Amino acid sequence: MSIPRVRVDVPVRGTFNLRHFSTSALLVLGSAFVANAFFYVFHFILSRKLGPELYGTLATLMAIVGIFGVLGSSVGTVAMQETARMWSAHLDEHIPHFLRQTGKLVLGLAALLVVLLLSLSIPLGAYIHVVNIVLWITLAMWVGLALLCGYARGAAQGAHRFWVFACSMVSEGVLRVVLAATFVTAGFAIEGALGGLVCAVFVGLLIAVVPMLSGRRHEASKEPDHLRLGGDALKVLAVNVAASALLFIDMLFAKHYFSGVQAGYFGAAGTVAKTIPYGVGLIALITMPTAAAARHTNRESLKHILRVAGIFAVSAISLALLIIALFSPQLIGITYGPHYSGAIPIMRLYAIDEALLAMWIVASSYLVAIAQYRLVWYLFAAVVIEAACMALFGLTPTRLLSIAIAVNALLVPAMWILALGSLRDAPQAANPPRAEAFNESPL
Repeated sequence: MSIPRVRVDVPVRGTFNLRHFSTSALLVLGSAFVANAFFYVFHFILSRKLGPELYGTLATLMAIVGIFGVLGSSVGTVAMQETARMWSAHLDEHIPHFLRQTGKLVLGLAALLVVLLLSLSIPLGAYIHVVNIVLWITLAMWVGLALLCGYARGAAQGAHRFWVFACSMVSEGVLRVVLAATFVTAGFAIEGALGGLVCAVFVGLLIAVVPMLSGRRHEASKEPDHLRLGGDALKVLAVNVAASALLFIDMLFAKHYFSGVQAGYFGAAGTVAKTIPYGVGLIALITMPTAAAARHTNRESLKHILRVAGIFAVSAISLALLIIALFSPQLIGITYGPHYSGAIPIMRLYAIDEALLAMWIVASSYLVAIAQYRLVWYLFAAVVIEAACMALFGLTPTRLLSIAIAVNALLVPAMWILALGSLRDAPQAANPPRAEAFNESPL
């Protein structure tokens, strides 16, 4: 005679709880704020040590890393989605095995990315007037390590191990300033700055990956569905490539069309203005893993998350625009010094562009977290239009930024309409996991 299986309810994970959300947000946003603060300290110190022309080269190379770095954020997002799914089903013990298996592929992907960037260094270096091969080798190493670090941090976010994410972010942020400034002071110039960034991201990677891999293989774990995960990664990659192109492509045209000094001014103005999307983007560090888990529970949780993200974005953007409008000369003087006064006329226009970009990035981050990828067609259309217009007409800073403003202004309503429309597909009520689910792998 068989004994009936008892179904025991377990606590629901993924539903919106303001107290838990606020606690997690404080840890994640606090650490991200510290890391980003040191990122800007890095720019301010290095800009003074290198001067406008060399700093313009460094800013351009870092923009290239931002474009290539989308692969790291893509695999990190997929890792976050999967570990969030395990976490919401109380299958935390499956996470180390998942990371060991998928990590092998990510390591190979990082190696391929290094080779790809090195192969592109000759034509790209000629276009932006940077032909030093040592710079490109160091840059490729940074890109590869950043991909691995993004993967590990994404997994930590989804698993709601926010302390791992926080320690990794803060450590890298502090070390990049200390090491890069030390190497540049020692006389290694741009090579030293990039070398400091490589060392810092390596430490951040170790801090993120070691705690996440602790634990033995669980007997119920299955091999990851690499084909499905690869497909998801490609979809996220397509979104991130387009979004990063819209964020950084103006700097490539500036380096091509403008003089070295003017490109330095443009880079300085852009660095300050980009505090708006970077600052607003911090909320995605907590809303994305929360939304990825909530998509398996109920619609009301997603509504709360989207509402919180929108209120935060509008408030932060309004405050940032007011500060930049009123204190542009002071901001440039304090951060970059009197040698960069040429950036002041550019910065206010740049701030408008970045404010619009930040507003649609909030909605697009939410859509990616819940695996809604239709937005990619809007973003690719925007990239094609913006790149073509900048190539034809972007001969001055005002023209470059005016083109970007027009494109981002069209994307804001498009992204938010898609985000609000996605709520119709969410579950209407909570669906708590059952005890028997613990014997099944979500993979």
